[in-house]
Amino acid sequence: DRQEFLDARVDVIKYVKESGEGKLDSAFPWQQGVLDSRCGRGCVPFMEGKNSITHSESVLKVIEGPRPKAFFKSLLGEEARTFDFKWLRAMYNEGFTGAHVDWVYMSRGTDKVYTMWTPFGDVTMEMGTLAVCEGSHKLSGFQYFQDTYGSLDIEEANLKGTGWFTEDPLEITKRFGGQWRSADFEAGDVLIFTMRTVHMSTVNTTQFARVSCDTRWQSVNQPVDPRFIGDIRLDGPRFGVYGKNGGKAEVEVTIEELKEKWGFGQAYM
Repeated sequence: DRQEFLDARVDVIKYVKESGEGKLDSAFPWQQGVLDSRCGRGCVPFMEGKNSITHSESVLKVIEGPRPKAFFKSLLGEEARTFDFKWLRAMYNEGFTGAHVDWVYMSRGTDKVYTMWTPFGDVTMEMGTLAVCEGSHKLSGFQYFQDTYGSLDIEEANLKGTGWFTEDPLEITKRFGGQWRSADFEAGDVLIFTMRTVHMSTVNTTQFARVSCDTRWQSVNQPVDPRFIGDIRLDGPRFGVYGKNGGKAEVEVTIEELKEKWGFGQAYM
């Protein structure tokens, strides 16, 4: 139901609006989700985790309702479950997500986990859609990448920053191969991919808040990464777009240092 996605988007925009002054441009109806030109990272509220907006009725209806449950049961051949932790975001102007694989963030359970990226509403590429590098989970050119970066547990490694491999999509295709794919999305569309698929987003070049949510799905009979189920406590942004200027208090390594160690330090042509 397209309207369910639109209703969920309005509820998220309302949450953004009520999180403080100066979030939305008062020249437009707040329901449109037009951000104030001064509202970027650090202004848009951090909504990831398990909280009042991620687990609101309208949002849960979209991200873990009967249709995704039925789809993943069919895909897996048995009952499916989703992480309690939800990666709900309202991406701001000039915001984007760099190239990475999800396994580096959530590798302490089964490796048979799928990501479902759900845009709330109609999202054009100019607003920041998800892009995947086609074949990156299985092409031979990515094998060493998957054996090194792709097999990293970034929390265990005490990695500083986002956990992304790069912010440059061409570094991926020129080093390893594959081809980037994206498209405009309509309310009701989702994109599903594996833990080993290299993906990123296009840059939001508009003033609209691009609302989307990542959920993770797996069999109920497989071990689950314990960090993302049950009584989740989150001190604050750790990795991804909200970790760009942060990290652990005791930083031991950067992605640049690891890339040098793995032999990825040389220039790519």
